[in-house]
Amino acid sequence: MDRDYTIQTVQNAMQILRLFTIDKREWTLSEIATIKSMSISTTKRLLKVLEDYGYLDRDSGTKKYRLGLSILKISGIIKSTMEIHREAQPILKKLVNDFGEAVHIGILEGTETVYLDKIESLHPVRLSSHIGKNNPVHCTGCGKVVLAYKEPKEQDEIIRMIERQGFYPFSSKTVRDVKELIDHLNLIKKQGFAVCVDEFSEGITSIAAPVYDYNESVVAAISITGPNNRMDIPKMVEGAVKAGKEISKSLGYIY
Repeated sequence: MDRDYTIQTVQNAMQILRLFTIDKREWTLSEIATIKSMSISTTKRLLKVLEDYGYLDRDSGTKKYRLGLSILKISGIIKSTMEIHREAQPILKKLVNDFGEAVHIGILEGTETVYLDKIESLHPVRLSSHIGKNNPVHCTGCGKVVLAYKEPKEQDEIIRMIERQGFYPFSSKTVRDVKELIDHLNLIKKQGFAVCVDEFSEGITSIAAPVYDYNESVVAAISITGPNNRMDIPKMVEGAVKAGKEISKSLGYIY
């Protein structure tokens, strides 16, 4: 019963948010209650929660509700993600043509690396990664690069989350503890790229570099990944760093 009530409450809150459109940007309490066939008291409680979390604002004069800054923040994240995907495509394709190996662009979500885009290797045997796949941050090139450039407080929070979840040993060289991870992150920030050999999968190397946006924040990372015996690390580091800079410039970052 409690679970059904919670689900219904969430559904009602989402339906309220969907009432706000270009043509109808503001609603009163009574209007929302009437159109959603809910009591005034129930509607008021839902609106208060949405207001507390910043999804709605209430004008103190007119008493009308409008969308809040939390919605703007979410829309900004979606827009940024789409922009990264669009701007990166031609650069990713060039990297694959230059080196023949799989290329990814990834972002950080909690303690996981999520791949926004991937272009397959030119070789017949390919990696199992795919767009949308989540991999652990502590042993992936893209994830560690983005984490390395986080603000200290946020970085520490993510590291503590990883520690609570446990440093699962995916391979012989997977990072095993907080100290080792911090050492890796410091080196990545110092040199401006990551080289992960045998960390997530035995025999696989991932080389990753940061992608900045116009706010001078690292919002993603680009990586070249393939079998150890095919990876020319110095040349691929140079290629990944260069590609990261090109994408960053297209997103408004000024070097």
